[in-house]
Amino acid sequence: MISKIHIPEHLIKSLKSKKKFSKPIKEKFYWCLDMLVEDSQYPSLRNKTVKGTTDIWEFSINKNYRCLYRKVGDEIFILAIAKHEDAF
Repeated sequence: MISKIHIPEHLIKSLKSKKKFSKPIKEKFYWCLDMLVEDSQYPSLRNKTVKGTTDIWEFSINKNYRCLYRKVGDEIFILAIAKHEDAF
């Protein structure tokens, strides 16, 4: 069970900016966070550990965008939102 999600200030600013992410990406990101809290194995999230790591996870926002995060106990620390090709 996830009790808290931490989003760094620079990412919050990017999400509020009209230039960095489109409105549909922002809306889907927040929807994905809700789903992650409710059911981290929800199929469309495609939630899994990043290959070669044990403590960094990723979920799909859409076909092109991923969110990278670290899970510590029952808390999640968002690391980045990036296009798939930029994230790896």
